[in-house]
Amino acid sequence: MPSFFVTSFASIDNFTTDKTLYNTDDSIVISGSVDYDPDLFSIIVQIITPDGSGLAHIDSIIPNNDGTFTKIINAGGPTWSENGYYTIKLSYGGNLEKSIEYQKSSEYVPPTSTPSTSTPSTSTPSTSTPSTSTPSTSTPSTEINDSFTENPKMILFGYPAFDKSPQYYIDRYNNEPSYKSWFDNQFPSYDLKQVVGYQSTHVENFPAFDKSPQYYIDRYNNEPSYKSWFDSQFPGKTIHSILGFSTYVPDWIKDYARNWAIGEISDNEFMIGLDFMIQNKIIVISDIDSSSFSTENIPSWFRNTSHWWAAGLISQQEFINSIKYLIQEDIILIK
Repeated sequence: MPSFFVTSFASIDNFTTDKTLYNTDDSIVISGSVDYDPDLFSIIVQIITPDGSGLAHIDSIIPNNDGTFTKIINAGGPTWSENGYYTIKLSYGGNLEKSIEYQKSSEYVPPTSTPSTSTPSTSTPSTSTPSTSTPSTSTPSTEINDSFTENPKMILFGYPAFDKSPQYYIDRYNNEPSYKSWFDNQFPSYDLKQVVGYQSTHVENFPAFDKSPQYYIDRYNNEPSYKSWFDSQFPGKTIHSILGFSTYVPDWIKDYARNWAIGEISDNEFMIGLDFMIQNKIIVISDIDSSSFSTENIPSWFRNTSHWWAAGLISQQEFINSIKYLIQEDIILIK
């Protein structure tokens, strides 16, 4: 298949951070300018871990028409697992890197940590089929649309956590003023239940707010009778989509795929990014374990597939199916 990539003449002029040393929960303010190109929708931001083998954060910045930009990123969380120097890499036509130092605050308790007083129950419930009566309509809906809409569960990586129930976050929000302030600052356009809760379904109290996403995922994967019940109740749906973790992905990820397809991101960087997206359930590939990936020979047709998906010429499911094919054929290797 022929390639049809467009050469870009955009570039990163410069960028700065407001500090050189950050602690847990600090805001990293990234500012700078680019040689603006209206054909490039956004700047890709990667924050690379000290050993260079993983990502602490990946995001996008939409530059202004004059090329200036500013982005605020929160330091800390499960992907900021070690102290040291992290590399901030911006990609927009060309690439530009700078380093910051990160030190974890010993007294800090991250939002996803398990509290001593409100740990949700993980005991195995009755295996009887849940009721199918009509539920209360108070739970906000996150029904997936045909076109992409921002999913609040995908805004902040690792939040909400798969092993924490919605009730855990509701309790923290109601009882800890500092946590309420943090949430309201991170999600100014959403209320708490839209971010941490579940969509309503035709089955009463399913999913239940006192059960974590991981609880339901484990039951679906490990109990054939439960899987059969779920599939009969929600034909054409996945357990992840019912829990609100849909496989629709933000536009910046398409930019990431496009930049790799035209050679502005290396194969290794793309594999790290793909691993990060799958690990954080931004892309969900059924029947594939969430592990680390590596490859030495990505076929050229997959670059075209990535470019076509980024351009909207093929569906997201076709793109996901192509990744699954590469894994099944041992072209992309699971470590």
